[in-house]
Amino acid sequence: MALEMIRIDDRFIHGQVVVGWCPHLKPDRLILCDNEIAESEWECELYQDASQDYATSICTIEKTIELLNDQACKREKLFLIVSSPHVLVELVRRGASFDRVVVGGMHYETGKRKIANYIYINDADLEDFRFLVEHNIQLEGKDLPACKPINIGIVLGLN
Repeated sequence: MALEMIRIDDRFIHGQVVVGWCPHLKPDRLILCDNEIAESEWECELYQDASQDYATSICTIEKTIELLNDQACKREKLFLIVSSPHVLVELVRRGASFDRVVVGGMHYETGKRKIANYIYINDADLEDFRFLVEHNIQLEGKDLPACKPINIGIVLGLN
């Protein structure tokens, strides 16, 4: 599979992604992986409009696995966007293989603690990050391409 980048961002497709990351990566396709959004016609339309300069697939976890295994997609530069580390854990459990994740916006919610200005986690997120590190996946905190990366595994004491 030609995964150019995997990004955790709870806002999915927005300015940082379209204006910051896409010109930097030059992806052939964005894949927004979220079960609920994939089933919502108006939300799909909203995200399609936000990413209209790029081919965009809005998929469930199962459909994302199918796309990643599709021979046509293997020839494309793919930019996968998920809302949380839990989605990545599910993808790994279903056979997806990748070695690096860029952790972008995981914003504050009640019960979450700050590990960077744009990354807040709870205990479930920590366990999901632990799973990913144990599967040799590098976790790099970075909100924009020009910003200095943060090694999330080290920050959380997982490496």
